Amino acid sequence: MTRALEQREKRARIKALLEANGLDALILKKGANVAWIIGGRAHIPTTLELACLDVIVYKDRIVVVTNKIEAPRLEAEELSGDEELIVINWFEGRDQQLPSGEKIGIDGPDNNRINLSAEVEELRRSLNSFEVERLKEIGSDAAKSLGESMLKISPKMSEVGAAGVIAENLWAHNLEPVVLLVAGSERIESFRHPLPTTSLIGSLFMGVICARRKGLIASVTRIVSFNSLSKEIEQRYQGLLNVEAAFFSGTKVGATYGQAFKSGEVEYLKQGFARDEWSKHHQGGPTGYLPRDFPAHEKSAQVIGVNNAIAWNPSAAGIKVEDTLITTPTGFEIITSDPSWPSVEIAGRERPDIARP
Repeated sequence: MTRALEQREKRARIKALLEANGLDALILKKGANVAWIIGGRAHIPTTLELACLDVIVYKDRIVVVTNKIEAPRLEAEELSGDEELIVINWFEGRDQQLPSGEKIGIDGPDNNRINLSAEVEELRRSLNSFEVERLKEIGSDAAKSLGESMLKISPKMSEVGAAGVIAENLWAHNLEPVVLLVAGSERIESFRHPLPTTSLIGSLFMGVICARRKGLIASVTRIVSFNSLSKEIEQRYQGLLNVEAAFFSGTKVGATYGQAFKSGEVEYLKQGFARDEWSKHHQGGPTGYLPRDFPAHEKSAQVIGVNNAIAWNPSAAGIKVEDTLITTPTGFEIITSDPSWPSVEIAGRERPDIARP
């Protein structure tokens, strides 16, 4: 019943969108949007942008179009029970079952329908109370799972071996690793998106995850050092935590993502980083049903709303900081905190330190 209530709240928002645009229905095809409306898994291969079902939201009903392979599982495990099902053969195309014309919206470019992709993304960013509670659980489980895993990894393991340990623990907590990066000491200063290799972990390593459950995603980064840290790395990490604190300070309901971004960009210089340091890696942005809806930058005009999920991830050579937060009317709550991970206080908040097993 909870899942049906969650979906009905979203359908009410879509109904208002349809009425405002003089439309009869909205078709959702993209995986993130379909996962959002059904509150469940919408993929088979994780690499495809489109879902394994199409959803038609009318003002008074919701219809799912899928094939005979997926229908039994979707009905048993992913759908709320409110949906009407249209089931086709696996060798048939779904588009012929979808309405078209100038009264039909869709979540992408289409010659025969009205593109409402930006409007759908804005609706999706505003999490409802059911999603907020689910994402808080996901964030907590993701942070603890990554932390537990990283403290089991040894310097003589390979990066792919370490990734296997992390992935196994994520799956044990019912979390899909949609992004999993590992960098050992040999590569950590060279690459900001370090896909794991057979290189050894060595004396310093970083683990990065975007972990998904029923469509919702939490992002976390942690770093472990097996040796004493150099003064340079310690100062760099402290500076980066201060940059992150500036991003946090700029994260205010009613501000634009561009304004929040500018707060962190300016802090890079104040902390002694090179003028172009921020340009060497994206600094994060809104999340929820994608690792990032878009990477925020100076000109991002989208407005931060209540119950937006955001993950900032400032970085410098060899280090990165990343957690996921949810905005509130009075500020925000970091949902990927792990009480068992070593911490340091920055700007009045407990932030993850570099662990030293």
